[in-house]
Amino acid sequence: MPDILNWFGWCTWDAFYTNVTAQGVKQGLQSLEKGGVSPRFVIIDDGWQSVAMDPVGIACLSDNSANFANRLTHIRENHKFQKNGREGHREDDPAKGLAHVVNEIKGKHQLKYVYVWHAITGYWGGVRPGAAGMEHYGSKMQRPVPSPGVQKNERCDALDSMTANGLGLVNPDRAFSFYDELHSYLASAGIDGVKVDVQNVLETLGAGHGGRVMLARKYQQALEASVARNFPDNGIISCMSHSTDNLYSSKRSAVIRASDDFWPRDPASHTIHVASVAYNTVFLGEFMQPDWDMFHSVHPMAEYHAAARAVGGCAIYVSDKPGSHDFNLLKKLVLPDGSILRAKLPGRPTRDCLFSDPARDGKRLDSQLSTMAGLFLFTKSRLLAESRLMLFSQRSQDMEPERTLRRRWRLQLPRRRLVPGSQEEPHPRPAARNGERRHPGAGRGAPWKGG
Repeated sequence: MPDILNWFGWCTWDAFYTNVTAQGVKQGLQSLEKGGVSPRFVIIDDGWQSVAMDPVGIACLSDNSANFANRLTHIRENHKFQKNGREGHREDDPAKGLAHVVNEIKGKHQLKYVYVWHAITGYWGGVRPGAAGMEHYGSKMQRPVPSPGVQKNERCDALDSMTANGLGLVNPDRAFSFYDELHSYLASAGIDGVKVDVQNVLETLGAGHGGRVMLARKYQQALEASVARNFPDNGIISCMSHSTDNLYSSKRSAVIRASDDFWPRDPASHTIHVASVAYNTVFLGEFMQPDWDMFHSVHPMAEYHAAARAVGGCAIYVSDKPGSHDFNLLKKLVLPDGSILRAKLPGRPTRDCLFSDPARDGKRLDSQLSTMAGLFLFTKSRLLAESRLMLFSQRSQDMEPERTLRRRWRLQLPRRRLVPGSQEEPHPRPAARNGERRHPGAGRGAPWKGG
């Protein structure tokens, strides 16, 4: 398991979206540190790469500033992450690229890990065919072919853009070369892992490549081989990857997003978000560590999301804007050294509510955890009752609270001990509201199969 699971983190996405800059990253870390809650890992999300739209492309700007028509034009960072970078100018000295940013933030803020985002195809629109320095990847234009069922269930802005503009797909036989060159550059700059998004798009691109299963298998094998070679801590978070093609082809990836995004401006999304993770974990939690996504500590549903993550056995990270933090809440989740108390096993629903709909039925959702118990109530997008956290010791004299809890909540809690995470042993998105344009991920959730 990647060690980031044991530490508190911060992601740049909802703080900046694609407008993230090196200076913004520094401001975010300084802001959290000033309040006494220091992240030990950071994810630099979408916005650091060198991307551009084709001259004849049709722009598709989402409500969070991602342009799905953009394609990757170079494996290195854009000018915002270069020392004294200027738009339109490329700095060839690697020491003045991402490396100078990573070295500074790791040195000043005691960061243990820095991850960056990229799509499994490079970017939303893929890799630009014939782009200077990337010709050897053999990228060719393809147009995704979505199934009628997917289109009927939920139209997707990202997929519509890829269908209209095409996607520059790296030759599957050269996918390892692409990933290895990208990841080796990132590793040389001090990057420790990657958040790999848009994985489900592969199932729409199988024509001419032996079908979607063969295509996903080649890409996943190449991706995992590169991660193993360049990020020894198995540094990868898989996103939008719930298709069986991806799941069954993944042999090493350990952390997987288990739901759609945290949508800070959609009040209807929050109960569905938490319920989706809990129920998806019944399956995913058997062979991967589900990731609950980021959240805002200053938000009407902040305590709700915080409680869910506290009992989820997952990484805990926020996407607060600099200067916008609830440190009282964060200090309930994060220990002074930046580590977290993390359950050894993912949180799952109990048997008596496996076939219920806790997001809509007005009844409570009992969550079974390996070392904590949380009682959540879902009704009309609001938390109506408490989340109770209980720590248990392996000593027999400390087991009475657990026995009482079993009788009261009918939970089946394994008798395991909660230890600080740093010492742990291995082991339908709602419809758009008020005219809001929704899309599946912007790096974070699944457009077609929920993840």
